[in-house]
Amino acid sequence: MKKKVRVIVIGILAVVFFLPVLLTVLNSFTMQPEVAEPESIALWKPQGVSLVGYYNILVETGWFLKGFWNSVLYAGVTTLLNVLVSIPAAYAFREAEFKGKRALYFFYIVLMMMPLQVTILPNYIGLRDMNLLNTHWAIILPGIFSPFGVFLMCQYMTGIDRSTLEAARLETKSVLQILFHIAVPQVKICIAALFLFVFAENWNLVEQPQVYLKATEKMPLSVLLALGQECDLLSLLAGSVLFMIPIVILYLYFHEHLEAGLGSLKL
Repeated sequence: MKKKVRVIVIGILAVVFFLPVLLTVLNSFTMQPEVAEPESIALWKPQGVSLVGYYNILVETGWFLKGFWNSVLYAGVTTLLNVLVSIPAAYAFREAEFKGKRALYFFYIVLMMMPLQVTILPNYIGLRDMNLLNTHWAIILPGIFSPFGVFLMCQYMTGIDRSTLEAARLETKSVLQILFHIAVPQVKICIAALFLFVFAENWNLVEQPQVYLKATEKMPLSVLLALGQECDLLSLLAGSVLFMIPIVILYLYFHEHLEAGLGSLKL
């Protein structure tokens, strides 16, 4: 009985969360009526199937593709560098012995739990002093050193086979060789999950670009869609559907790794 109730509750929640996505996709193919009506009402009265919204957003507007490639740049570069930083940092927290390690790790956890609004001002001041405001690095640099990746990898590395590490230390004293040849192969599932999490977070940036950037041509697609960019609602719906595609593809590709990584995570 409890299992059936749980399935029903999860099913209802799934429908509630999926319904806006479904309506967005369906309405993006809706032909606008010829009669003059408010757009918010017209979208609920389908007049046929049309690709006008997709044509307008991809061909008639120049900002969509520019914003799309900006998002690819920000999310792709930030994710790759964040993963490269998180792996050795997490390994150091697990295997290295140095003074103040626990205090530093506690600071990482506190920083991770802080609201975004708390960290925007210090990041803004630091980027301003380095003359990086209104540049691509203003978005990429803060994301590289996000503490979430270090925390996730550090928790997952508790499951590394200690005997394998000890055996490797008898063969070589190179920490990098042990890390990349022994430790990394054991945490590949977590790396895939981390890649998906970090990419999704940076793909959906809205607040940071509006604070750190001024030039519209450097804005990611998430901001341009949020601002409307002087575009009709049908085109915005089509743009929203296209905006979701990269995340859906990544999830479908990494979903097994994501489930396995979360299932074996030790908190």
